[in-house]
Amino acid sequence: MSVLRKFFIHYSHFLSGSVLSMLLGLISFPILTRLLTTEEYGIVGLVSITMFFVVDIAKGGLGDGITRFYKEYSETTDKLTIFSSTIVIRGFILSLITVLFYVTIFPLINNYLSIKDEYIIYFMIMAIYLFIRPLNIIVFGILRVTGKTIFLNIIGLIGRIISIGLSLLLLIYVIGQFYGYFIGLVLAELIISMILFYWFFAKYKIDFNKVSGRLAMDLMKFGTPLLITELSYLLLSYVDRYMIVAYYGENTLGLYSAGYNLASYISDIIMFSLSYAVIPIYVGIYEKEGKEKTEEFLKRCLHYLLIAIIPVFFGYLAISNDLLITLASKKYAAAAVFSPIILLGSLFFGMNNIFNAGLYLKKKSMTILIIMLSAVIINIFLNLVLLPAYGVMGSAIATLAACAVTTVLTISLSYRYIIIRIDVKKFLYYIMLSGIMYLTVRQIETTVVWINLMLKIITGVFIIASGVLFKEEEIRSKIKQLILFKT
Repeated sequence: MSVLRKFFIHYSHFLSGSVLSMLLGLISFPILTRLLTTEEYGIVGLVSITMFFVVDIAKGGLGDGITRFYKEYSETTDKLTIFSSTIVIRGFILSLITVLFYVTIFPLINNYLSIKDEYIIYFMIMAIYLFIRPLNIIVFGILRVTGKTIFLNIIGLIGRIISIGLSLLLLIYVIGQFYGYFIGLVLAELIISMILFYWFFAKYKIDFNKVSGRLAMDLMKFGTPLLITELSYLLLSYVDRYMIVAYYGENTLGLYSAGYNLASYISDIIMFSLSYAVIPIYVGIYEKEGKEKTEEFLKRCLHYLLIAIIPVFFGYLAISNDLLITLASKKYAAAAVFSPIILLGSLFFGMNNIFNAGLYLKKKSMTILIIMLSAVIINIFLNLVLLPAYGVMGSAIATLAACAVTTVLTISLSYRYIIIRIDVKKFLYYIMLSGIMYLTVRQIETTVVWINLMLKIITGVFIIASGVLFKEEEIRSKIKQLILFKT
C-alpha cells in the first residue's frame, strides 16, 4: 500500500468520525439558535468555552502523561496498581481543588466581564461538570494507551448523543427553563463517568497506600508543556468571546458565537481529520526513508489539501448568508459578514499540521509553543484595538491576523528542517476556478432560502468537480480504476 493511499484511507476514517460528530452538533445548532434568544445562545457558548479552559487546568498534565508512562508501569501488577491509584486519587484531588478555585474566583472575574447576575447560576451548575470531566479524561487516556479505540469511540459517540438528547429534553420538555440545558450536560457527563469507571474498576485496583508522589510529579512535569500549548490554543480560539461580552454584552456575543461556531464546524471537519491522519504517517516515512521522501509526501498532501480548502472558503463566502438563515434563522444573518473571515483564519491555522512537520520531527516543541503564545498576544492586542472600533468584525479580523501569523512563523522556522513546496501554477488555477465558482453561484437567487442554498451548493460542487477532473490526471485515473473495478 502506498503511503499516499494509506493517508487517504486514514483521513477518510477520521473524516467520517468528524462528519458524524458535526452532524450531531448540527442537530442542536438550529434548535438552540431558534429556541433561545441571541443573548442566551451567547451564554451557552461562553459557558462551554469556560469549561474548556478550566477542565484543561484541572487535568494538571496527568492526562497527557498517561501515554508516556503507562507502558513503564504496566510491567507488573504492583506497579500497575501504583499507576492506577496515583492517576485516579491525584486526579480526584486536582479536580476538587480546581472546582473550589473556580467557584471562588469566577464571581470576581465577572466584575470585569459584567455578565448579568441571572446567568451566573449556569456557570455554577457546570462546576459539577468541571469536577467529573477531568476524571473521565483520565479513563479515556487509559483506553487510548491500551488500544481500546473502538470502545473509546463508541463511548465518545454515546456521550455526545446523551449530552445533546438530555440537555434538549430537559430544556424543552421536562424543566422548560434555560437552566435545564446545563443540568442535562452535567447528567450526561455523570452517566458517561459511571460507564467509564465501571470498566476501569473491573480492570484496575485502587490502593490509597500505593499513591506515588514521585509518579504524580513525573506525570505533571511531562504534561505541563503540553497543557500550556493546549491553553494557548484555547486562548487563540476563544479569548475574543470574553472581550466581546465585556465590551458589547451577551446579545452581541450570541451573534458572534453563531458565526464562529458554523465556521468552526466546517474547518474542523477538514483540519482535525488531517492532523490525526498525516502526522503518524510522515513520522514513519521520516524514520524509515528520510527527509527527501518525507518532503515529497507532504508536498502531495498539501496539494490535495489546497484542492479542498480553497473551494471550501470561496463556497462558504458565497452561501454563508443562506446557510446561516437556513440553520440558525434570520436573526443570525448578520454573522454572514464576518463568519467567512473566521473560516479563513481557521484554515490558515489548520495548515500548520503540515507546515510544522520540520519542527515536530526535530522535537522543537518549545518553538511551537512560542509561536502559539505569539499568536495569542497578537490576537489580544488586535482585539483591544479593533473590537471597540469595529465590533465583532474587528474580532474576526484579529483572529484571521493571528492565525496567519502562526502560519508565516511556522513556515519560516520549520522550513529550516523540512521544505514543503507549493505548485504555484496549480495554486493559482484553483484560486481562479474557485473565483469563477463564487461569481457563478452568487448569481443564483430564488424566493425560498433553502432552495437557494441547495441550488448554490449543487452548482458550486459541479463547477469545482469539473475543474478538478480536468486538471488532476491522478484523480481521473483513480476514478477510472474504481469504475472498472465495480463493473
